[in-house]
Amino acid sequence: MIRSAATLLLAAVLAAAGPSLADTKAKKPAEAAKGDAKAEPKEEKAADAHAAEPLPPPVLKIGDDAPIFNGLLHNAAEAGVEHVDLSSLVGADADEPGVKLVLVSFFATWCGPCKKELPFLVKLSHANKAKGLRVISVAIDKEESKWPQIVELVAQHKVDYPVVKDRYNLIARRYLGDKTPLPAVFLIGRDGLVKLVKQGYPKDAAEFLEAEVERELGGAQ
Repeated sequence: MIRSAATLLLAAVLAAAGPSLADTKAKKPAEAAKGDAKAEPKEEKAADAHAAEPLPPPVLKIGDDAPIFNGLLHNAAEAGVEHVDLSSLVGADADEPGVKLVLVSFFATWCGPCKKELPFLVKLSHANKAKGLRVISVAIDKEESKWPQIVELVAQHKVDYPVVKDRYNLIARRYLGDKTPLPAVFLIGRDGLVKLVKQGYPKDAAEFLEAEVERELGGAQ
C-alpha cells in the first residue's frame, strides 16, 4: 500500500511538471527545421538583391577620345619592348605603320574571367595582327607580391602582347573610374576614338569580341 501511494504521488508530480524529456527532444528538431525554413527565404532574397546590384555607368562611351597612356611591362622579354605608349598606335601622333585597331583589356590576378580570357586574347592577337590589330592588357594589381603570379600566367599562356603595369591604377581610373568592374575591354580605332566598351560582362568574351574585332577591322581605313 505504501509503495502504491508513492507510485501515484510520483506520477502526479511528473504530470504536473509538463511534457516528458523525450517529448521535448522529439519537438526540438521539428522546431529547428521550422526555424531554418523561415531563414532560407531571407538568405535567398539577400543573394538576389546582391546579384541585382547595378554596375556603375561606364566612364567612356563609344565615340569618346580614348585616354592616352604609357607604361612599363610585366612581360618585356615576351613582348619584345620595354614599355608601351598608346599615342604611338592611335590618334594624331600615331607613327606605328599598319595599326588599325587597338584592343585594351583590363586584368587582375583575382579576376577569374580575366585569367580565362588570356588564351583567347593571345589567339585573337595572332589571328589579326597582320590585319592591323594590337592587343594590350593592363594589369591593375597593386601589391607587388602578386606580380610573380602575373609573370607565371604570362608564361603559362604564352602571352606575347604587352601586359602593362598599372600599380597605382592611374590608367584604370581613366577608363573605369574609381570602381573597377572586371572583366573590361575597349576597342580603340586608329583615329583614337573608342569603338567598343564592355565592362563587367557575364558572358565569355569569345562570344562577342571576335565578331566586333572583325567588324571594326573590316570598316577601318
